[in-house]
Amino acid sequence: MDQYDPLLLSRRVRRALADGESEADLRSAVYSHPLHGVVRPRYVSHDDVTMRMSDAVALLGPNQALGGWAALRAQGNHWFSGESGDGAPRPVPVHCDVGQLRRRNGIEPWRGRLHPDETVDLGSYRATSIARAVFDEMRRARSLRDAVAMADMACSTTAGTPHCSLVALQQVVAAHPKVRGVVRARAATALAVTRSASPEETRTRLAASLDAEISGLRANVPVFTRNGRLIGIADLLQAEHGLVIESDGAHHREEGQHASDNVREEDFENHGLVVCRVTHLDHRDRWGLAARLVAADRRARQGDQQGRWTTDPPPWWSTWAPARRWQ
Repeated sequence: MDQYDPLLLSRRVRRALADGESEADLRSAVYSHPLHGVVRPRYVSHDDVTMRMSDAVALLGPNQALGGWAALRAQGNHWFSGESGDGAPRPVPVHCDVGQLRRRNGIEPWRGRLHPDETVDLGSYRATSIARAVFDEMRRARSLRDAVAMADMACSTTAGTPHCSLVALQQVVAAHPKVRGVVRARAATALAVTRSASPEETRTRLAASLDAEISGLRANVPVFTRNGRLIGIADLLQAEHGLVIESDGAHHREEGQHASDNVREEDFENHGLVVCRVTHLDHRDRWGLAARLVAADRRARQGDQQGRWTTDPPPWWSTWAPARRWQ
């Protein structure tokens, strides 16, 4: 057993016996039995999501694969938490295209068709590719906007997590034209972008583009002064109007982050941009938020369209290591 991979901590009983453990050892207080036929050492502790995934991996057959949110998380994309909207734990999806897996507590067998290029080898087990995994998540999303946020986080080049390309996701969607939920997945893929840095930013972008009908928005755009100084990375920029929309997640309430946000906002405005700041609480009033965004866009249209800013990067930008995330 690879002791450094937490998803390999759980084992089938027969596997543990083959590895040299005795039946007495497995019945001792050293091991727990989270599922029938599965043992897990008590002396190693991880979060509940990781342990549920480990139990599922222990049950995987040679022709089965971890799927959905669990496959995304196993490949390092932490935006997929394994919890439902109300915080309740979701079952771990396991694809059973070939072979069967009994439904057990916390494990959900999926029997949809998998194409050969839609799985990846993670060493001791297989998982669906990022593109296929998020496709399945999008099909089961509670709403179109939730599905877009999933697509954004799976394809994001700025969120700092493993991702797939938008083209790869489009190819998976096109390869499954008749499965349940494909209409929602197709619509979400059409709205997805590759530069959203968080689900909160995605929700703000959709509120601005769909509800306030502001077109031409670009995500996470570096904005510079005319003499080449970085003013900041605009969460959303409507360059023609000179409108910046900043999306504040929960971490923006922290004192240091809040002060930094205020300085950046002032700098944007001092260079002729109009800034509209959106918090997570604003999303509770959909049409009130839309009205604020429309008003901000109107102010931007009436302001100095030339401004004292540019999105053209200076020469130093291409060689500065911190800029790689935003290029």
